Amino acid sequence: MKEQSFLSHRRGTVLRIIVGDYIKRAIPVGSEHIAKGHSLGVSPATIRNDMAMLEEEGYITHPHTSAGRIPSDKGYRYFVEDLRLEDELTPEERSHIRDQFSQWQGELEEWTHFAAELLANLIQAVALTSIPRAPSARFKRLELVALQEFLVLMVIILQETKVKQQLLRVAEVPPQEELTTMARRLSGAFEGLNVQEISPLVSYESPPFEAQVTRTVVQLMGAEDTPSSDAVYLEGLRNLLGQPEFTSAERLRNLVDLVEERHLLGALLPKLAVDQGVSVVIGRENPVEQLHDLSVVVAPYGIAGGLSGTLGVLGPTRLHYSRAISIVSYLSEVMTEQVAQHYG
Repeated sequence: MKEQSFLSHRRGTVLRIIVGDYIKRAIPVGSEHIAKGHSLGVSPATIRNDMAMLEEEGYITHPHTSAGRIPSDKGYRYFVEDLRLEDELTPEERSHIRDQFSQWQGELEEWTHFAAELLANLIQAVALTSIPRAPSARFKRLELVALQEFLVLMVIILQETKVKQQLLRVAEVPPQEELTTMARRLSGAFEGLNVQEISPLVSYESPPFEAQVTRTVVQLMGAEDTPSSDAVYLEGLRNLLGQPEFTSAERLRNLVDLVEERHLLGALLPKLAVDQGVSVVIGRENPVEQLHDLSVVVAPYGIAGGLSGTLGVLGPTRLHYSRAISIVSYLSEVMTEQVAQHYG
């Protein structure tokens, strides 16, 4: 059941005003400000009473000695659930985003990085995008090239359009014709298989060099299936440094430490993207303590069961949620189309 059902219409309106104004101004909101700035048709005393009830029910809180109130995580949650159907993207912005991707001719990693830069600029927050990956890399083709007396270049092409290379040291390099024949035979045997399916095919009864090639295929594909912080792009830290939430040295240090731990964020993002839409995780709803002062808006993109990744933004709980949700949702849609068009 959504939080709205527990509030009267007027108190819900007062809460939305407090959240909206605090997001814009970063200043605690008082009853006089609400009465003067919004036509609610009630006295400041009535608004104060509503605010007292909202505070008692945990939707707002009273910071220090200020006469105003600020939203709690529960108050932000109410606000987010209430604006789920709003869209803050103009047709011009949608066209701009789509045009940016239609003109992009770079590699997969490059346009994923570009997406993080675009997202950070549009929302003015920290943006993260993960390079789309298959649940498990699948083999497409193998090439073996004689280089020098003791070196062979091994090239693996994966179905995800990735290329892996490895230099193999051998006591004696076989003739190129023999290498080509071996590569063709192993390509036929391994095509379409993942590392779990290729591993049992490693045979120590095979000729030593062929066994060496097969073991190296398994090692390289196993490494490809292991998540890496290098597969997560992060942009826009400067967007948060000027925010009032991070004026204290401790909060700023915690933010920088968190951002530097890209592997933590890279592993966390897919867990927060629990469905095919946009997920919003606010403050202490986050499973990681370092995120308790922050909110995350995240969405998956790509092809289910195929190449897929995650994108999202990280900001203070005083995040512009409606805009963040609109942009993350639309960018997820555009990136899904890109994956399907170029890598499907």
